[in-house]
Amino acid sequence: MKSAKIIFGALAGVAVGIQIGLLIAPEKGEDTRKKLSKKGEEYLGDFNSQLNHLVKGFSDKLDKINKEIFHAAEESKKKSNEWVGQARDKAKDQIN
Repeated sequence: MKSAKIIFGALAGVAVGIQIGLLIAPEKGEDTRKKLSKKGEEYLGDFNSQLNHLVKGFSDKLDKINKEIFHAAEESKKKSNEWVGQARDKAKDQIN
């Protein structure tokens, strides 16, 4: 959540910077647009990289949680089978 706020804040800063740059640009409009387009592509690449990193982090955490849940379920199943076996043994002893 914190990373997402930082990324969106940075994008807002970039947008404001681009607008200010357009207003005070000393060059011809065509040259300015080319530079802005190039910078926009660079920023978009950086944003995509950060977003991919964020998504990968979430994905890794979810994978870890899923493995832990699977392990806990397997342990619970194993224990419950042991308890059922013990209960059967005790029931057999009581019957005999």
